[in-house]
Amino acid sequence: MRRRLLLAAAALAPLAAAAQAPGWRPDRPVRLIVPFPPGGGTDIAARALAEVLPPRLGQPVIVDNRPGANGAVAGEAAARAAPDGHTLLVATAAGFAAAPALGVALPYDVAADFAPVAMLGLFPLVITAHPSMPASLREFLALVRERPGALNYGSAGIGSTNHLVMALVLEAAGGLRMEHVPYRGAAQAQADLAAGVVQAMVDSLAAARGAIEAGRVRGLAVTTAERQPVLPDVPTLREQGVDLVHPGWASIVAPARTPPQAILALNAAINDALSDSAVAGRWRSLIIEPMLATPEAVGAFMAADRERTTALVRRQGIRAEQ
Repeated sequence: MRRRLLLAAAALAPLAAAAQAPGWRPDRPVRLIVPFPPGGGTDIAARALAEVLPPRLGQPVIVDNRPGANGAVAGEAAARAAPDGHTLLVATAAGFAAAPALGVALPYDVAADFAPVAMLGLFPLVITAHPSMPASLREFLALVRERPGALNYGSAGIGSTNHLVMALVLEAAGGLRMEHVPYRGAAQAQADLAAGVVQAMVDSLAAARGAIEAGRVRGLAVTTAERQPVLPDVPTLREQGVDLVHPGWASIVAPARTPPQAILALNAAINDALSDSAVAGRWRSLIIEPMLATPEAVGAFMAADRERTTALVRRQGIRAEQ
């Protein structure tokens, strides 16, 4: 499968933020629900956004962490909130693409119960390997080809971004086969990778950077269209013969039936913030690529990723953990 996410991103990027939010403005604090506990990369990005939006909205933005049930706790809280523009949710590929693709029972419909607002950003991913493995992705994949099923890779669980992206890489490399070892969270997988229990995994670049720089793991390839400035010596997948571009992503959505004027005003405020050079620089320091988009483009972006993930799950017979 050839990923088209960055082609979509390229079409969205030239959109200019509105100079002023149209019409609607919040009359009390805006709640931004995050489906993770404090401290992770997505939570940090959400808090950074909450800091720069108040001058543009005229109201504080309060981060409300609702971890649990792989994002369903936060999603249900947002879906049930009043659709008046004062509640937003951080949506991720795991919750809005992988979960429905895997047939996970959710207390809401990701397509029908939410209205897309804006993009939070693209999150670069990296393929990492134990230092005992070959030093390049080409050599590593050649070893996998020679020993089908003998090598394994770790992930944060069945249907996690780590799992599905590695499945895409192996598919794009010619249908190669490795044993998948799911863990209960990325931290356990990262520890076992460094210990040599598993040979490889896909990880967020932000999470893996320290281990790569310390030599505990090797960075074989980034999944973005271009090399990443924080690790310029790590090539892209395409540079090494794998025609795939697949960053992680997070977006901002609101409860369905939120008034269009509120959606447009919130979109304009977020795009205006992300187009500011200081804010964009902060995003990149967090290893997040800012991305401007209309609400319609955000919806199309999420739907396309959900469709591609659903197709992958069906082709490979991936099933959610029971």
